[in-house]
Amino acid sequence: MDTIFFIWTIFWLARISIEDARNYIIPNRYTLAILLAAPFLSAAPLGMRLLAALLPAVLIPLMGMGDIKLYAALGFCLGPRPLLQIACVSLLAGGVYAGALVLLKKAKKKDRIAFGPFIALSAGLVLFSDYFASTSPMCAISLSMFAV
Repeated sequence: MDTIFFIWTIFWLARISIEDARNYIIPNRYTLAILLAAPFLSAAPLGMRLLAALLPAVLIPLMGMGDIKLYAALGFCLGPRPLLQIACVSLLAGGVYAGALVLLKKAKKKDRIAFGPFIALSAGLVLFSDYFASTSPMCAISLSMFAV
């Protein structure tokens, strides 16, 4: 993974988090900016990345289209395994957050939350773990101890 494109992607993930938290929208141009880094972020074969880009379509009835497009862009950039990791972490974190809001009576079940920050944060975690695992042998050893 090239450092410049790693930083580029983290920057755009941060922009997406801020924009979605403020306005409940993920601009297409931000998602396209992430797609520009696709050739440099993953060694996964193109066919697998295309498959990973199509996987988020199953979430269309459940989420906003900006979230679906962000998942698709990340799937195309990283491949299926990292996309599934991102989806698991973001869905769990978003669900816990939404559940806490409902339990604390800060929101109702029908209220919507900005989900982009959860996707962006989990994508950042996956990118950081892959980046440091590929650049530092000691980090790779320590991260492998947590892999199940």
